[in-house]
Amino acid sequence: MILSTVTDEVLPDRSHDAFPRIFRTAADQGVSTFEIRMVEAKRFPIVESEAWDRLLHYSKEFGITYTSVSPGLFKTTLHSDLMLPHRNHLAAMSMDMAERINVKTLVTFGVLRDKRDGADAFGRVVDLLRRTAEDAAARGFTLQLENLPHTWADTADNCLALLKAVDHPAFGYIWDVGNLYEAEPGDFRPGYEKLKPYIRNVHLKDGRVENGRMIWQQFGKGLTDIKGQIETLKADGYKATLTVEAKCEPQMDEDFPNSLTYLRSLL
Repeated sequence: MILSTVTDEVLPDRSHDAFPRIFRTAADQGVSTFEIRMVEAKRFPIVESEAWDRLLHYSKEFGITYTSVSPGLFKTTLHSDLMLPHRNHLAAMSMDMAERINVKTLVTFGVLRDKRDGADAFGRVVDLLRRTAEDAAARGFTLQLENLPHTWADTADNCLALLKAVDHPAFGYIWDVGNLYEAEPGDFRPGYEKLKPYIRNVHLKDGRVENGRMIWQQFGKGLTDIKGQIETLKADGYKATLTVEAKCEPQMDEDFPNSLTYLRSLL
């Protein structure tokens, strides 16, 4: 398994001095593979040019490999004014920027649910994701669906329904175990068995629901069962990426190294 992380999951620092500290901290933990989400204080791809230059400069200095980009694609509703630019501009712009760094994986969400959604909403989401997967494939990209509470890809069954309905070879799945636990607390295994043929990446986070709200914690201190997840992936011969999302609330400098120490004890 390849240990990876996300640009804003290592340290709480979002200043223009952040990247050398982030990459050095990750390197000290033996991690040199990253998903791009935040570029300092802005979300990819709507970033300041100077911040982008720093991202590229320090990635070369520290030997960082980027595997995917996460622009928050379709983290909006079917009814929002934002949906049109998401569909017509954000996906294409994200791929344009990703090509500059030889990244060919685009992360998407499954569209936020809305009380105005009608009987045709699921079909509209499927069509949106299928057309995006087709556009991605035409450019040599893969599109990976990340589950998220309150979207059409929230629970394991709902993710499976979308993956089956879109039915495109360029459309895969990110098994985000923390987000799944937030949507449906309980044993991860039944959902994993349904979804594992589609899994292309794994996002790891740990936490527990308190007073109806998910509280993220350092690995091994929550209830998402990181230990059981790693044991299951090892038993199934999973070889792809383990993306560490270690930040807690509030995010502290020690979150990432402490969670990595726990994770390494399981590998």
